[in-house]
Amino acid sequence: MKEMFYTAVDVGSTKICSIIAKISAEGELKVLGTGIVPSQGVQKGRIESIPDTQQALKESLDEAQRYLGRGVDWAYMGVTGTHISCVNTSSVLEGARGDVAISSEDVQRLIRSSYPDVADGKEVLHVIPMSYVVDGLEGVRNPVNLHADHVQVESHVVMGDAPILKNMVRVVEACRLSVRSLVHQPLAAAEAVLTEDEREMGAVLMDIGGGTTDIIVYRSGSPWYTAVLPIGGNQVTRDLSVAMGVPSYIAEELKTRYGHALAEAVADDEEINLPGFQDRPPRPIRRRDLARPINERLVELIKLVMAKIKQSGLRQLPPGGIVITGGVAETEGLGELIGRATGCTVRVGQPRNIQGLPPQARRPAYSASIGTLLWGIKHQGERRTYKDANHTLWGRGAFLRRFTRKREGTPA
Repeated sequence: MKEMFYTAVDVGSTKICSIIAKISAEGELKVLGTGIVPSQGVQKGRIESIPDTQQALKESLDEAQRYLGRGVDWAYMGVTGTHISCVNTSSVLEGARGDVAISSEDVQRLIRSSYPDVADGKEVLHVIPMSYVVDGLEGVRNPVNLHADHVQVESHVVMGDAPILKNMVRVVEACRLSVRSLVHQPLAAAEAVLTEDEREMGAVLMDIGGGTTDIIVYRSGSPWYTAVLPIGGNQVTRDLSVAMGVPSYIAEELKTRYGHALAEAVADDEEINLPGFQDRPPRPIRRRDLARPINERLVELIKLVMAKIKQSGLRQLPPGGIVITGGVAETEGLGELIGRATGCTVRVGQPRNIQGLPPQARRPAYSASIGTLLWGIKHQGERRTYKDANHTLWGRGAFLRRFTRKREGTPA
């Protein structure tokens, strides 16, 4: 029997990460190869230069495949960006009869009827049934084989702009890989870092990357709201560059090594060395002065996140608290800053319990990358490549619509 390999690619604004893994005979996920390179040609989840992005992705894949000793044929791909939107839909099963048990075909038909009207130029990424109402009983997870006169489904639908998604797929296909599934990165990050208790109790996940901040709210075990903000670690670096009067690469190093989200938590007399560049010599500065512009940008980001959550209709933050992940989540003091601003418990989430994962990839910065792999494997099955399924993938979402309607109770 041919050995099965799984590949995930995460094309972000700051890095491109490729991961190859397999499932062991004991059923454990084992990472066989990783490739992490600086990103090129990507801004805030959008590809601005296909040749640059393609070259960076090729380098990432070559590095990952070097560990494997062979090439791979397909990959799951993580996507994000402000073009992503979500909507919660509701639909009722027509023709339900209490004397006949609900079949899996009935549930598929119900999910199909919950599919929203999609505007031209939009594609559906995920249709996720959240819960069912069966004869007035709310919170039913799976109505198959139940007898009922009235069955209703509540679904969470994630959509994106077709041209942007098409560009992402083109970059992967140019590296001689087919894209088996597109995965929205907040869902991927949640797969890697949220505990089962947090999902059930309800929690907010903030994945703060280089170009965007992805937000996902879980309620009763299912995603309920997703959003993307066009602010991330790159904005912090730019603020620091201006405040300190240094090039971006120096600002990035200072942020990573000495950054702090709470300026008042830094001792007033603590000094660090500001590196020299061009003809300017190195000079000492107070670390607190370095922390101030970082704090100001992160306070603004927290306000924007809370405003988004408020817009969702959520009246109060869920009892599972807030989980932060992504590269910016590693900033010292950020959890405390968010906790003060929201009154919520906050923890930093990172990928856990994955065999063969190198130490570099066990950090919060790689949660979405690892999660893309986990999501793809968890929701695999009868998938074919996009081109096999439909010669014109981007013909108004025909394949994606069929796919989301095809699978019972599972997201595309």
